[in-house]
Amino acid sequence: MKFKFDASFFKRLGYYLFGIAIGIFLLGKIYDKKNASFDYGPNARTLKSIRNKPHFEYTLAVKEIMQQQNIDTTAVQSLLYYGKVKFNKTNRGKAPCHTYLIEPTEKTANISISVKRCDSVATVIKLEINN
Repeated sequence: MKFKFDASFFKRLGYYLFGIAIGIFLLGKIYDKKNASFDYGPNARTLKSIRNKPHFEYTLAVKEIMQQQNIDTTAVQSLLYYGKVKFNKTNRGKAPCHTYLIEPTEKTANISISVKRCDSVATVIKLEINN
């Protein structure tokens, strides 16, 4: 069975796609003003759950490395926004607390961190400087 598409079909398709584009643009502007975020991927959800913990801490060893290498907390915070979670190196053994390895991207400093995420506390337990 062959389908024939006449000019009216392509005209309606063009109107439809144009309307969809305008709708997506307007929704983007509205949600941009509301600071809404669409964190649907596993990487984004994991990073957001770590950032939104009421308490965020560093171990003493990590604090010492940060002082020695002149790394400030903004480098770690940018890693929690733009970093890449390595799920194959994640320790999800114990139910209340999980440990995640977060590696840098082109938007972050060249450091990797391991974060232990519990119910109300996220703790940076390891910090490595990548070369």
